Amino acid sequence: MSNVIPDSSVRTFAGLPRPLYPVTGFTTFDTIAQYCAQALITYYVYFAVSDGGLELPPAQSIAIVSAWVAMSLLGTIFTSWLVDRVIGAGIGLRAGALISAAGYLTLAFAPGPVGLGVGLILLTLSPALTLVSEGTLTSGVMNGTASRRESGFTIFYLGSALGAFVGFTASGFIQEAWGFQAGFLVAAAVILLGFFFYLPFRRAVEANSPPPPAEERPRGLALALPIAAAVMATVALSVMVAHGINPSTVIAVGTGVYVVAILTRYFTSSAFTARDRKGIVRYLPFFVATVAFNLIFQQIYTTIAIFSDVRTDRFLFGVELPPATVVGLAPLCVVVAAPILAAVWAKLGDRQPTLSVKFIFTFACCGLAMGLLAASSAQPMTPMLVLAIVVLVFGVADVVVSPSGMSLATELAPAGNESRMLSLHYVGISLGISLAGVGGDLFDADDPSVYFAAFSGLGFVVAAGMLIARLTLGRKVAP
Repeated sequence: MSNVIPDSSVRTFAGLPRPLYPVTGFTTFDTIAQYCAQALITYYVYFAVSDGGLELPPAQSIAIVSAWVAMSLLGTIFTSWLVDRVIGAGIGLRAGALISAAGYLTLAFAPGPVGLGVGLILLTLSPALTLVSEGTLTSGVMNGTASRRESGFTIFYLGSALGAFVGFTASGFIQEAWGFQAGFLVAAAVILLGFFFYLPFRRAVEANSPPPPAEERPRGLALALPIAAAVMATVALSVMVAHGINPSTVIAVGTGVYVVAILTRYFTSSAFTARDRKGIVRYLPFFVATVAFNLIFQQIYTTIAIFSDVRTDRFLFGVELPPATVVGLAPLCVVVAAPILAAVWAKLGDRQPTLSVKFIFTFACCGLAMGLLAASSAQPMTPMLVLAIVVLVFGVADVVVSPSGMSLATELAPAGNESRMLSLHYVGISLGISLAGVGGDLFDADDPSVYFAAFSGLGFVVAAGMLIARLTLGRKVAP
């Protein structure tokens, strides 16, 4: 497990180490750009050519967006190795920012399917780098303050949620006023602002997560083979997409195989101790819950985003809001709830509810929210209030599940494997998102009630499963 060394000399602000805030600030800029682009691409793929889109079927939009996001997370398998063994988290974060800018500029200045393909390839690598680097730097900063670790990750996640809210909300208005390409150009400008914001603080932040010593870095084939494998995987996936194969299906299968392989390694390799394996066992129920949560949560950015466009009454005081603005309520809820929960968890300390109890309650609420949407979607048009309630419930759920999952993954990681354990957490997210892309083929925008009802049932099933794990395995296995 990761070593936590208390350090009373660490300078703090609001009880948390000061270097946490530059990482959180960069993450805010990063996610503004990411979610602005993600919202735009969802509609860019299926909007009519006369409206600036590519006029592809909505199911293809769901598949492309889900595959892109899932592949970005799956890419953390490669980037976690790159960060841990070769370049370090600091260089990973800075390189990721510049690659992101290149991806957004490609989408802005090369409209059409070719520009979309090249842009998304760049925007697959860059989030994979920044996600791992941001999480690793945050973990390094918080290692000296174990009792406030989850609070630190919650503040870090607040920065991400604030960026998501601004990105989603702004994207709709930018697209309506100036078009899709202008939105991609804005995303490029935002990530470059984040890059220059971070630079003055990088030494203080990166001192907590230094790169590996030169003598320990891989060379020759050990360095070349993983890079070649990552390139070949990207090329293979691009070819499959070009031949009409649902990329989400390919990613889901590949991700499932990888998860089995990496867990087998943790439990069979002599490099890991019995204590290491005990930590992995404790994490497993939450890994499964992470997969399920992201399968449900991804609906906001695909099927619910489309539902917001075609089946929701979005008029407010006589003005019709862009569809992405309604969806943006989820990260807004995170912005409001995250600091409150961070303060509550820090205040309660060891007296706060166990993680399994938090997950049980969270998934039950998700089940209720999807049930409400399923019932309402049987009507010709769904009131915006119903969609807002559903999205807000998911936003609060995200505050509970995501930062807790990141914190637990890095806390229970075998020593020296923090980035790779965080990568496994992101792979779980990727698996859930890719499964959402597979399920998108079943989505019927004209009658989505059965589709949403199925996800309502999934929420209750996971809540029941976590309850059973808590009761039968006990606190030591299911904290």
